[in-house]
Amino acid sequence: MGLFNRTKEEPGQTLPRTDAERWIAGTYAIWSEYCGGSCQYLGGYEKNKSNAKMLKKVLWEDWAVKDHENGVEMVQYLLDNAGPSEGDQDAADTTAFDYACACNLCGRLFIAGIFTREESLRYAAQAARKIQQQYRSWEEYFSSYILGAAGGGSNISERAPFEEAYQQVQASAASPLGLDWNTSLESEG
Repeated sequence: MGLFNRTKEEPGQTLPRTDAERWIAGTYAIWSEYCGGSCQYLGGYEKNKSNAKMLKKVLWEDWAVKDHENGVEMVQYLLDNAGPSEGDQDAADTTAFDYACACNLCGRLFIAGIFTREESLRYAAQAARKIQQQYRSWEEYFSSYILGAAGGGSNISERAPFEEAYQQVQASAASPLGLDWNTSLESEG
C-alpha cells in the first residue's frame, strides 16, 4: 500500500550528504551504535532490503507504525510531547531521548520505504532544531540523552549500555562530536 511496499536497494542513500544531515544522524548516534547499527547512517543502517524488512518489523512492533499516515502521526506526537509527562516529578527528563527518537524514526521510515529521503530529513530537522535550542553542546545533550534513555525513555533501565555506545560514538570516524553544535539545519537543497 502506498510507499510502504516500494522498498528498493539504494546503497549510499542513508549516508549523510551535508553537515546538517550528519548532525541529524548524530542526535541518535548512541541508539544506532547500541542497536548494532552505525552512527554514520541516517536511521542507523544502510538502505537495503534486509534492513528495510527488519525495520518494518520494528516500526510495527515497537511504534505501531505500518504506513505513511501512522509514521507522520508518530513523529508529530514525539515532536509535540517530548519530555516527562506533566506532573511526573519522579520521572527522568526524557526530552533529549524523545527528540532523538523522532529523528531516528524519520530515518527508519525512509529505510523502510514509508518516507522519502527529503520528507525524512524535513521532519527530522524539526526535532533536531528543538535539540539545538534545548541544549548547548554535544556533551550536555548526550549526558541528558543517556539519563533519559535509562530513566524511562527506553525499556533498558541501566546507563552502562548507553555509556558504552557513547564511547563507540566518540571513537567512530563518523562521530558527530566534531560538528559545531550550532550547525545550520536548514535545507541546502
